[in-house]
Amino acid sequence: MVWWGMSGQGVTPLNFCEKGVKSGARVYQEGMLQRVVKPLNTTVLNGQNWVFQQDSAPAHKTKTTQEWLRRNVPAFISAENWPSGSPDLSPLDYELWAVLEDMACRKRHNNLNSLKRSLVKTAAEISLETCVSDSRVAGAS
Repeated sequence: MVWWGMSGQGVTPLNFCEKGVKSGARVYQEGMLQRVVKPLNTTVLNGQNWVFQQDSAPAHKTKTTQEWLRRNVPAFISAENWPSGSPDLSPLDYELWAVLEDMACRKRHNNLNSLKRSLVKTAAEISLETCVSDSRVAGAS
């Protein structure tokens, strides 16, 4: 499992879930939301107004995750307001993942570490112009 965020300010580093860890709501809240998303306000987004959006992964929709977001993120699109299957509201899922995969997997990888290194390197090379043209709100997947 990989978590990645994007906005009109750029992309976050890739965050890999450790092998064997089930990414349920608690792991997602402690590992990704607390450690990566909450600091975005003072890092990538530099205190600007932003709206956090997730895809519909089960850990993202739980009541505890939605409550965590209410307490810790300036603004977010809550699960009850998600339209079903709208590519317009998920540029990360419908565009940037495909760009990342295409670029990182041009050569064959013999092991997981090689693939991870390629993904991290490629994600860091995604241009701000690509993010701006593909982003409507800050998103995560």
